[in-house]
Amino acid sequence: MAKRRTTSRKSKKKSNSFVVFLIVVIILALLSFGISYFILNQDATLSSNAVETELPLKESPAIVGEKSAEDIQELTHLQGTWVSNYDGTMLTIVGSSCTFESPAVDSPAKTKGTVMVNKTIVTFVFTGNNSCGSAEGHYEYQMEGDGEVFFKKIKDSCQSRSSMMSASWFRL
Repeated sequence: MAKRRTTSRKSKKKSNSFVVFLIVVIILALLSFGISYFILNQDATLSSNAVETELPLKESPAIVGEKSAEDIQELTHLQGTWVSNYDGTMLTIVGSSCTFESPAVDSPAKTKGTVMVNKTIVTFVFTGNNSCGSAEGHYEYQMEGDGEVFFKKIKDSCQSRSSMMSASWFRL
């Protein structure tokens, strides 16, 4: 009689270690993206809240009608005509009104507005028909000597005014 083989059959299952490794890497990547999104979103929310907080400004002396000696001194620092080192725009401040004149050859643009000063904070508001509407722009100013002033943006939703004010200005 013939002999029967008694060998055991091995299962032909392949190792799934590569698939498990791939799944673990994908899960870790998704977790890291999720965590970084929430952390960065929280930081952006905190920084935007810091910028968007309202400034505790006192009312303008021109609106209230009472001018203290300190308010008059603050306004006189900025009175006059200033020229931007950025693009030559002229800023003229007289009392509580201001005028921005762009030096365009074809059609010079002239924008009028009001200015309010509180210690080292200046608020510009354009009046009339302009691209900013009646949005307020809050800037901290710093005088350097008698002939130069720098404006640092605190809060301004008007992009054109914000870019215009970012340069230093010299007295004309």
